[in-house]
Amino acid sequence: MSSLLHHSPGSEIEVEAEGLLVPTEDLLQADGLSLAGPLEWNVRVFNTGGDDDFIVDGSVTGVAVLDCRRCLTEVEVDVETEFIYPMLYKPSELPMILDELDDDEEERLVFGNPQVDFAPLLTQLFAIEVPLTALCKPDCLGLDEDGVNLNEHPERAPARTVSSPPSPFADLDEVLKDIEIKS
Repeated sequence: MSSLLHHSPGSEIEVEAEGLLVPTEDLLQADGLSLAGPLEWNVRVFNTGGDDDFIVDGSVTGVAVLDCRRCLTEVEVDVETEFIYPMLYKPSELPMILDELDDDEEERLVFGNPQVDFAPLLTQLFAIEVPLTALCKPDCLGLDEDGVNLNEHPERAPARTVSSPPSPFADLDEVLKDIEIKS
């Protein structure tokens, strides 16, 4: 960010970076995340021609670990997100924050130090995209009342009867037989 802050006014310059992020345990707990590995990220920051106004965009991808909503086994879920935010430089010692709404009612990032740590933002944006629930497989049998995983012990699963609901058109012939159509 330092090179962006020391550019000639009116010139356009951008900085791009990418890599792997292993969020700290504090960040994972704050966002309720469990990951199967590091997050892949890329971030691009460019000035908008002014001295303190920037745009940041990028993406974060990774694999979140969730509990199956039926049997509670761990399920790996691919997650990816893209983002774009206006960014404003206000010299201070505070870390980068997602600021209140500005005049255009948009969220913006405010940073006060040329060394910007994007890890909290990237982790939070990833966490927002993680689904609320997951299934280990579409036909997961779940748990029985004793907590036994029925996928591992299908013999304990109650017999399933497949019944389809009655068709709303089943009696249509009977209803329509007395209707006269005139031309």
